Amino acid sequence: MKKPFLQILLLPFLLLCSTLKGQSLYELTFEAEKVLYKGFLVYFNEEDAYMRVGYTYNGQYNVVDVKYKSVTGQEDGYNYFVMVGSNPRFITNTAKGQKYNPDHILWVWNDKENVGLPYITDDPNFDETHLQRCKSYREIKATELTDTYLRQFFRTDEPEFKALQKMRNAATGIASTNNNNNSNTATAAKLHLVLFINTDIPDIGQSCAVDQRVMETEFREISKAVGLPFQKYVLNGDKFTKANAEKILRDLEVGKNDVVLFYYSGHGFRWSNQTDRYPQLDMRYSEYTPLSDKTSLALSDVYRIISSKGGRLNIILSDCCNSDIGRNQMTSTTFMASRAFQGAEIEKLRTLFLKSSGSMIITGSSPGEYSWCNVNGGFFTLSFIQSLKEEIGYMRNDAPSWEHIAQNTVKSTQYKAKNCNGCKPQNPIYNARITQN
Repeated sequence: MKKPFLQILLLPFLLLCSTLKGQSLYELTFEAEKVLYKGFLVYFNEEDAYMRVGYTYNGQYNVVDVKYKSVTGQEDGYNYFVMVGSNPRFITNTAKGQKYNPDHILWVWNDKENVGLPYITDDPNFDETHLQRCKSYREIKATELTDTYLRQFFRTDEPEFKALQKMRNAATGIASTNNNNNSNTATAAKLHLVLFINTDIPDIGQSCAVDQRVMETEFREISKAVGLPFQKYVLNGDKFTKANAEKILRDLEVGKNDVVLFYYSGHGFRWSNQTDRYPQLDMRYSEYTPLSDKTSLALSDVYRIISSKGGRLNIILSDCCNSDIGRNQMTSTTFMASRAFQGAEIEKLRTLFLKSSGSMIITGSSPGEYSWCNVNGGFFTLSFIQSLKEEIGYMRNDAPSWEHIAQNTVKSTQYKAKNCNGCKPQNPIYNARITQN
């Protein structure tokens, strides 16, 4: 079964939980020993972020690069979110003989105290005597990334500088000439989004409904961006039955150049004698309905049916447990499920949706495991959208691929479960057979 837990408080750190469209660029300033430091923070995900810090010392302007990973938890009645700095590296050559201790950034709050400005320290033990509040902390919009601003933190020959320029140009309407030329490629194709969402099941229905909104919004916007006509098929509420599911799959008409994306959010399980490593989808909207082969659907069968339709690209996803029948536990904890986005580079979207062929199946957990969720949706779903956005972002230099998205989805889901109090391990599994034209 897919496992819920109560999220007591949402940390407005980096504005990551508030919107899928929020930028992941932030500026903070702090002071130490009468030296003013300005940081430019680039956040990809919980395991991947960096900050460029600029400061003047002995009349010389220096820039240092610091890598970050994030940790969240509770202690003495307080919630905390920490970005742990490491591997400081000077970008400028003016810092001869200097050393730089990496800064650690800390947010602390509880149910009586709101989150204020973060604390910062270079003490890895976080001794309270060394903690100080940042002087400022704010989100940076892409339109603010003038060359003058960027030169405070980057050399003009760095790929990051050029990527941020492209992000700014897109935000200000200075589009690349090849970003307006997708009509010929997409005219003979359509994007089919098939959503099976168990919104009425009492324990996790709220989280599943969030998953539905996220996936529908995301892929409708993608279809617009790449010029693919969009068609959705939604099964939820009291229509959530195996018979209705099979009818949608049976009646689905797919052209040879079409893209089909199937997504399931609900309970999942496996039969005690099951050898297939992918889960059974629980097609009951009421817990009082008996569970049998008449109320369940194998994800592998969904994959087989959709793949047989002859579409160019098929992506099959499920966010559900993959454990034995009857195992159902709940936990109550605080967890930050972050979502970051740097803006989409349209050519990368075209590569994924217009220039890729084949099929991929991916599910949120391995045999015997739960799939965890909160009021922001499932960890797996959050991680998939997060990984997709990273893959199409301006700040990534590698060629985009569905294999990368699957790999990063696995890593991000594992990280979220590992850093969730009371959650057991969650390891998504997948099989991708996709080539690029």
